[in-house]
Amino acid sequence: MEKVTSFAKKRVLLAGAVVAAVALVGTRVLADDASDIESFYSAGSYVTYDNTGGDYPIITAIGSQPGVFGGHTYTGWAIFAQDATGSLELFSSASVLTNLPAGPGTPYTRTLSPAVGDKVNAAGQWSPYDGIPELGFITSVASNNFVNQISAGNTVPTPPVFTITQLKNGTANGTGVLTNPAIAGMVLTIQGVTISGSTGGYMSTFPMEQSSIAAESYTITDGGANTMEMFDWTTSYSADGALGGTPVPVGAVNITGFYDSFNEFVPLSIVSVPEPSTVMLVGTGLLGLLTLRRRRK
Repeated sequence: MEKVTSFAKKRVLLAGAVVAAVALVGTRVLADDASDIESFYSAGSYVTYDNTGGDYPIITAIGSQPGVFGGHTYTGWAIFAQDATGSLELFSSASVLTNLPAGPGTPYTRTLSPAVGDKVNAAGQWSPYDGIPELGFITSVASNNFVNQISAGNTVPTPPVFTITQLKNGTANGTGVLTNPAIAGMVLTIQGVTISGSTGGYMSTFPMEQSSIAAESYTITDGGANTMEMFDWTTSYSADGALGGTPVPVGAVNITGFYDSFNEFVPLSIVSVPEPSTVMLVGTGLLGLLTLRRRRK
C-alpha cells in the first residue's frame, strides 16, 4: 500500500499515451468539478480541475508533505482540494510539483508550498488509487499539467460529520465500491469514537516506523457499538507518520480524515473528546465568571 515514500506508484497510464491524448484534444480542455471527473472520466484521462462550480477548489487538508515526521522521511505531497461537489487528492512528488509547467495562477515552487486555505487550479491525469480520487502529474510541457495557487488564506469549509453507519451505507453490498462519489476523498469527521486493536506495543502507541498492515490497522467503535477499520497509513501520509510514538487515546475521540474503498477510515488528525465531568466543570467556571462580572457592574 506504499505511495508517497518511493513515488513508484504504478499507474495504468504511459507518458507517451498522455502526450498523444493531449495532442488529439488540443491544449484547451473544458474544466470539470470533482463530481464530473469521478463520474465521467476513465483512468488516465487528462482533466482540468477548475472553477466550474463558480469558485476554485480550496485546499482543506495536507495529507502528506516533504519532511521528517515520526522519524520517517517523506518526499512528496498529498493535497486534498474540495469544491462544491466533492474532493480530489492532488498527488505529486516534491520534485514534480516544483517543476510543472506554469498554468493560470501562481506556480508552486520550493519557496511557495501548498497550504490549507489556498484556492487552486490544476490539470493532470485522473488516477484513482484504492478508491481515492486522485490527480497525478508529469512535468512534460506537452502534457499541459499544472497545479497553481489562485489565492491564499481563504476560509476552509468545516469537514462534514459522518457516522460509521453512514459511511458503510455509502458502499455497494460491502464490496468497498463507493456509490456516493461525493464521499470519496472528502475530508470528513467521525465524532465520539474509541480506538482499539492493532498488535503488540502498537495497541498503546502509534507506530514510529513504516510498519506492517496489521500494526497500522485499528478498530474504531461508536457509542452504538458500530465498528469500522481505521488505517494509520504511515507509508503514504505524513499526517499519520506524525502520530508515530504518541499514545493511542484511551477515551472518546473525534477523528478527521478520509474514507477509501477498503471500507477503512484514514486519520489526518485525532482530537480527544473532553470527559462530561470536565465539560461540566468548565461550564461551572464560566458561570462563576459571569456571576462575578455581573457583581462588579
